[in-house]
Amino acid sequence: MGSSGTLLRLLAAFVAAGALAFAVAITRPTPPTGPAAPRRSAGALIFIGDSITAAGPWLAAFPGRQVVNAGVPGDTSGDVEARLASIPRPAGATAVLMLGINDILRGSQAAPVAARLLRIRQTLMAGGTRVVVVSTLPCEAARRGPACLAPVRELNQLLRRSVPAADFLDLEPLISDSSGLRRSLAPDGLHPGPAVYQLWLERLMPML
Repeated sequence: MGSSGTLLRLLAAFVAAGALAFAVAITRPTPPTGPAAPRRSAGALIFIGDSITAAGPWLAAFPGRQVVNAGVPGDTSGDVEARLASIPRPAGATAVLMLGINDILRGSQAAPVAARLLRIRQTLMAGGTRVVVVSTLPCEAARRGPACLAPVRELNQLLRRSVPAADFLDLEPLISDSSGLRRSLAPDGLHPGPAVYQLWLERLMPML
């Protein structure tokens, strides 16, 4: 009799567990059957620019992802255009392009610099590379001279008008004031400190 009672209790527990599982199954939301939402590319990232790009923390920021740091100190837009064919461009890559301040500091006008940057963008895109253009970072007028302020603003305005918003990362309004690059953000008035790179990455990552 004792064993029969135990058997009945086990059977009752089994039935109860089955009923609970059935209830959970019928109340669980049904997964959507339509096409999955498109995933953002996880392809290689190519950072193209001058010393500001060369000093960026790109490798550490994107662990497990192929990252090419193609920043060269001192480069102008003309230098990058000349070496563009030598920059590795894996299939499905996204290029992050930020240039122009060296052109401006050497006396170039905004319009020809913008034209070269747009040609670089078009060349990369023609090869199947997506391009995110970053606004040219300004310098601090007090330490680098006021002559760079107006051309950088004009250059960025030309880029804003020419590059689709989804592919344009506009940092200039976030890091500058009437005197150019805010003093607290660049130790030498030109090369940004960690806070600018952090902001750059925070704004860039959702675009990738």
